[in-house]
Amino acid sequence: MFGFMSASLYEMQPGQPAVPPSPRGSCYPEPTQEARRVMRLPERVTICEVGTRDGFQIEPDFIATDDKIDVVNRLSEAGVPRIEVTSFVHPKAVPQLRDAEMVMAGIRRRRGTRYAALVPNDKGASRAVDAGVDALHTVLSASESHNLANVNMPIAESIEKLRAVAQIARRAGVHLQCGISTSFGCPFEGEVPLARLSSIVARLVEMGARGIGLADTTGMANPRQVSMVLEALMPRFPGIEWTLHTHDTRAMAIPNILAAMELGVTTFDASIGGLGGCPFAPGASGNVCTEDLVHCLHAMGVATGIDLDRLLDTSRRVEQIVGRALPGQIIKAGPSTRRYPVPDTVAARLSA
Repeated sequence: MFGFMSASLYEMQPGQPAVPPSPRGSCYPEPTQEARRVMRLPERVTICEVGTRDGFQIEPDFIATDDKIDVVNRLSEAGVPRIEVTSFVHPKAVPQLRDAEMVMAGIRRRRGTRYAALVPNDKGASRAVDAGVDALHTVLSASESHNLANVNMPIAESIEKLRAVAQIARRAGVHLQCGISTSFGCPFEGEVPLARLSSIVARLVEMGARGIGLADTTGMANPRQVSMVLEALMPRFPGIEWTLHTHDTRAMAIPNILAAMELGVTTFDASIGGLGGCPFAPGASGNVCTEDLVHCLHAMGVATGIDLDRLLDTSRRVEQIVGRALPGQIIKAGPSTRRYPVPDTVAARLSA
């Protein structure tokens, strides 16, 4: 469905001006307009960091409030434009995030970063607005079984509860984004009919959602499927900001993101270090790793506004906090621009 950039497109053709070096420090030149058309790359994408919510909520040990604040501040300083900081949910349901108000009160807000929180209902939405969030994120599932497992109610009841959240968002003047779990498949039911997904999107848009997030909750999606779903939904709902929320369960997260980029999606959720998962979806693993995704985008000449070196430092800090190595790859291998000393035996032959 999507083509990869040919190496020949980097070669300077007769009569063409030289392509200037990339300002992002890549060893490759900036993609030419012709190269961008081959991959249909956007010039810039927006990353929403969800690790401090989606990741921290399933850690076995409670993450200290000061550590949560420290990670959010580090992400802000790295230039992350959107952060889903926490969730305003009943402490009995998600005890790891029982300090939501304290975290929101303790973070240093950076101009240019939007701070959001996930909310399950009107009570959570009111708490989040009182805490000063810039955006409310909600979630329901595209499959009845997962919705019952995740929020203990059928889809129709979830939608009715979200209407109250939409009213609070409207009165407070904050952005409302509605996420749909299992958009590309359910671990209990398998295939999710496109007609059902489209119907759910229609009801969310009607109630006032300005953003729709499609979540591949257990990594069941493939690039062709992502393209087909977006090709069906995007023309029907113009003016909506679409977000792709991918889990890397089967190492398909970045290929699926590339497919979405080809269709014009420019907003993606990601999690520092690849933290995350879904406690109510068997087989779910972590979200796409933020630093891996940023490295991939920068290598292709797609801007994010994020400082990769600072992001890697943040990932190392998160590893210290959770006490284990995380699944991200760039933190292990380093950026593709890293160079190593030539072995002495090779250096001697080169200098001969």
